[in-house]
Amino acid sequence: MTAPLTAYATAYGPGRPIWAVDIGGTKSLLGRFVGRKLTVAAVIRTPDDPALLAGWVRRQFPRGTAQLGIAFPGGLDENGRVTTWPSRPGWSGYRLRDELGRIAHTVVLRDDCESAAAGEITRGIAKGRSDAFVAVLGTELSGALVLDGKVRRTVTAEPRTLGHLAILPGGSCRCGGTGCAQLALRTLPADDRLGARLEGWPDGLRLLTFLGDLARFLTVPTVVLTGGLLARPVLRAQLRVRMEAYGVEVLVPTRPGLSSLLGAAVLEPAGGAGRAPL
Repeated sequence: MTAPLTAYATAYGPGRPIWAVDIGGTKSLLGRFVGRKLTVAAVIRTPDDPALLAGWVRRQFPRGTAQLGIAFPGGLDENGRVTTWPSRPGWSGYRLRDELGRIAHTVVLRDDCESAAAGEITRGIAKGRSDAFVAVLGTELSGALVLDGKVRRTVTAEPRTLGHLAILPGGSCRCGGTGCAQLALRTLPADDRLGARLEGWPDGLRLLTFLGDLARFLTVPTVVLTGGLLARPVLRAQLRVRMEAYGVEVLVPTRPGLSSLLGAAVLEPAGGAGRAPL
């Protein structure tokens, strides 16, 4: 089930070596800091059965590990139990923190977009910015707000509230809603059909208008665009142009697919199951 991933490293600021897992809608990554670099050690296609994911992580640490940071895209209650994950309904009710606690002495769980925001603000492209809006475009859409250098917390049990706001004229979402913002990602065409001004992606234009208006409404000077889709050069360039038209600074990490893993690797354990403030 696992597939080897050629190890690569991305230079970030100094950080305490901590193992981290980014559980994504399509794939999950295992990585850690080595010196000043974030290194991806292994990758797996995210299974529908959470026990398979936990087993995969356990096999990476036959003798256990001291601390494990986890970026997770679904909803979690105060005990680290999955409340809901529209993309993986079979995960609902799974005691994620307890199961991973069998592997690591300390497990820190956090929403994946909040992890991405924490990582990019403390160690990444937005280091030094006090206020920012972070949007993650991957298999799904999520967002986080940074004010005064701190990531504002979402409702713990509610997953991906940004991606499930209704902004499109139609379309059924796995969450049971209609017109959810993240449905725009399903209609994203190939680069050669995007067009010079994204005219080949009308849902995407609606999505960008929504994100731009939201950033302007929140009066944040910086927008961080990240997530796996930003690895596409044409899309990345067009998104930057569109968002900069709203008068904000637009930042895109060199390795946008690693933002959530980065955040999971710099999280500090704190009181409260499944919660860790920046």
